[in-house]
Amino acid sequence: MKPHIIINFACSLDGKIALRGGKAYRFSNFEDLVRVHKLRDESDIILVGKNTINLDDPKLVVNEKYYKSTRIPDVAILDSNLTVNGNARVFSYQRSVVIFCREGAVATDFGSNVASKVLIRNSPDPILHTDFVVKELGKMGYRRVMIEGGKSVITSFISQGNWDEISIFYSPVIVGEEGITMFGDLKEPLKFERAESSILGDGFLIKIKKEF
Repeated sequence: MKPHIIINFACSLDGKIALRGGKAYRFSNFEDLVRVHKLRDESDIILVGKNTINLDDPKLVVNEKYYKSTRIPDVAILDSNLTVNGNARVFSYQRSVVIFCREGAVATDFGSNVASKVLIRNSPDPILHTDFVVKELGKMGYRRVMIEGGKSVITSFISQGNWDEISIFYSPVIVGEEGITMFGDLKEPLKFERAESSILGDGFLIKIKKEF
């Protein structure tokens, strides 16, 4: 069964998800963080790219400051060449961490303090395609997937049609041209049937649902 896929991220008013050089910046306000952590609690697994792990070192858990829960969602990492930091904080929780990589990739050296169960899934192709990732997650029993970044991961899933919902929080901040844009190269513009907007604290939320 194909899982339900939610793409979620926050950005500046000029559509940047990070500062110059990929430096992280918290665009989400308190109200949006409550929404995000509720989404995490409702998700079976959180999916990110290896650059998000290596650069930001996120925990990818539900923070009780924003939403009360005892659940620790599993994590999926897209890492074609298996170069993710094996000592990253994401591996310090008792959960499954599924790493998707290309055919023939050699496993990284994980730290001795890894508490997670690390599962490697090699693509049968030289290029890691989102179709393979979605199919494998479905086979593993995951029904609700939350994608949190980064840019190349978001672009790949959207351009290849592997999404069901997109939520974008816009912060009242302007980064400028040297910030990291939310999307990479697209072969052609993507036109959505409908987008809903709502005020969330000092920012606003855009929600798009795929029309079938």
